[in-house]
Amino acid sequence: MFVNAEPEARTLVLRPFDDSWKQPSVGKDPVSEAAITGAALVRHLDDLRFAALRALRQLLRALDAERIALGRLDPAGGVIHEELVWASGFGRCGESERKVSFKPFAALVKAWVASGEQVLGIPVGPLSPAWPELPCDQLLLVRTPECTPGGGYPVILAQLRGVIPLPEAAPRAIAILLEAYARRCASVLPALP
Repeated sequence: MFVNAEPEARTLVLRPFDDSWKQPSVGKDPVSEAAITGAALVRHLDDLRFAALRALRQLLRALDAERIALGRLDPAGGVIHEELVWASGFGRCGESERKVSFKPFAALVKAWVASGEQVLGIPVGPLSPAWPELPCDQLLLVRTPECTPGGGYPVILAQLRGVIPLPEAAPRAIAILLEAYARRCASVLPALP
């Protein structure tokens, strides 16, 4: 058996081909990575439902959420029409036709839609009027900047266990996922009259 005991053979340091190891990680938080990976799945997999549910599952884990839903926000009424949902534990996952009303937060949601911001965090507690329908510590809403024709704003609704600061790149990454989903839905589903 041949063993090279020379010092330079033991101190050889491997480094990546590119110099990206010197730069700080930009957008490398788990939420952004889950959203970008989910957008790629939605764009490239044949089964849109499977790809979107997989993306929701990844986002649920990255956000440490109780439940996450993908749907459309009616810009006028403050109602979210859920399409797909993923829940932790023994919650039901898959297609959803649930309509989530934001009656207790109507003014807040309307101001958010008018502002053009992508993210809205609403603290919800046991004494909140929304607690029976949305039991969580914080309700996180992320939407696309533009309304889709005839369908409202594509939106992610996450019921979080605690108040979690969303990383800076995460809203844009989630918006990319929502845009990919809306684009695929428009190409797959027949147009509404």
